[in-house]
Amino acid sequence: MVDRDYLARIDAHIAVANEHMERGSELMGEVRTEIRLTREFMATHLTDMATQLADQRTFADQMIARVDRMTRDNARVLDGRTDELRRMNDELERQGDERRRDAAEQREEGRAGREALLTIIDRMDRLDPPDPRG
Repeated sequence: MVDRDYLARIDAHIAVANEHMERGSELMGEVRTEIRLTREFMATHLTDMATQLADQRTFADQMIARVDRMTRDNARVLDGRTDELRRMNDELERQGDERRRDAAEQREEGRAGREALLTIIDRMDRLDPPDPRG
């Protein structure tokens, strides 16, 4: 191969490399522009974002405090209702026991009354005069 051919091939490769380098330089320029714009955006908006985040945290803390207070209030009310229901249940049990005792006394009085009545009837039968016919 002649030196001229080598030089032509090298020149062709250098031309392609130069095109790649030029395109790479353009892309690096775009990257630098994007980095600059990002930094500018962050410098102007980062404070706003931090403020918004702080506001959101404050709001969340306030909501948590409100829910916590409501939960404690509800628990206190439910505890009171539970105590009230227990007292009512105890009273109902006491009344039920009293009614059972009253019913037992009434059954005993009824039994005693029937026995007394039957005893009286038995005595009355002995007081009847004997039947003359027989």
